[in-house]
Amino acid sequence: MSDYRILVTEDPTDICQESWDEVAGNSLHTSYNWQRFWTEAQAPTWPRSRTAMVLVYHGNKMVGHCGAYRYPYPLPLPSCWQRRIARSLLWPLNPVNFHKHPVVHPQADPDKVIPLLLDGVDQLRRRWLAPTARFVLLDRERDKLLFRYLEEKGYVFSPGITDTHLEVKWSSFQDYLQSAMKSKHRNYLARCYRRAIEAGTSFEVLSDPAAHSEEIISLLRNVADHNRSETLYASNFLQAAEQFLGRENIVVICAKVKGRIVACTINYRDHDKITQKSLGMDYGLSQSLNLYRLIIAEGIKYAIKHKIKSVGCGFSQYEIKRRLGLEQIETTTAIKTWPSGLAGVFAYRSGAMKVTSETSSVSKAVSKAST
Repeated sequence: MSDYRILVTEDPTDICQESWDEVAGNSLHTSYNWQRFWTEAQAPTWPRSRTAMVLVYHGNKMVGHCGAYRYPYPLPLPSCWQRRIARSLLWPLNPVNFHKHPVVHPQADPDKVIPLLLDGVDQLRRRWLAPTARFVLLDRERDKLLFRYLEEKGYVFSPGITDTHLEVKWSSFQDYLQSAMKSKHRNYLARCYRRAIEAGTSFEVLSDPAAHSEEIISLLRNVADHNRSETLYASNFLQAAEQFLGRENIVVICAKVKGRIVACTINYRDHDKITQKSLGMDYGLSQSLNLYRLIIAEGIKYAIKHKIKSVGCGFSQYEIKRRLGLEQIETTTAIKTWPSGLAGVFAYRSGAMKVTSETSSVSKAVSKAST
């Protein structure tokens, strides 16, 4: 395979955008501009976050790639200063993570390209002196070929994050309420809407999210601090999203109480799919008015109105999402560590990331995949 070569770079300007997007196809989250956005949008932590691109060429033609990042994730300690100290001390243990799974050019041979991409991942892991490379949100059927090569390259598999998803098949929000929800949950949602509106709440899709950057980042930090964490985003991430992704692909849905933004979701639109990535809340008002439930419902309302076929709402608050009609999807995490005995440490999921027990049928299927 001497006519194939691997390139690992941390500078997106080293790469031809047209060639990258020819491999990525129409996906927002594997696009060149997503890489540019993420490079600009990461929070200015210390130690600093890093991004990289792993590519495979066949001659002069790009035939595969994946985008990586390394974020100094803090331990869930009660105080911000404690988290920052722990983040600095534990920086050497942070894994290499990936925005999406490796992507292969539609005219290339995945049996040749995927192993080379995984070799490139190993190169990046060694360059960054990281003990671990980790792929999350894998699906046993969809990613069958990738599973095979991950296993050959020394990855082990563990039960992953429980994701949530809704296939949109209704022509109106009222149809959705009648078809997707049980009557008791539908009636409760109606009462929540009534109480919120009586308290002066309105819901809005912001036409210019960047104009509200300060309010939005403050709400995101509230949620991160509430969860003993820190936001992944820099204060200018909405400007970066508008610059690289386009205003039409960043959908910020907010709840206002008497004109003031008190809750929001950050959603990314990828053609006929939309994914909620982040939540911001003023807990003093949001919890008493049940705005979390309502703002998720508003996201579904947006999707129906704009004929979006698929809504992803991520992990956490599974019971609320289940009552709103979202399906829970079990996923797999693939981990490669040095030394290999550390794999269990990097398979950790917080309670917010899982629903089923480790002895569920999905877990058994995952175990079978790794044997």
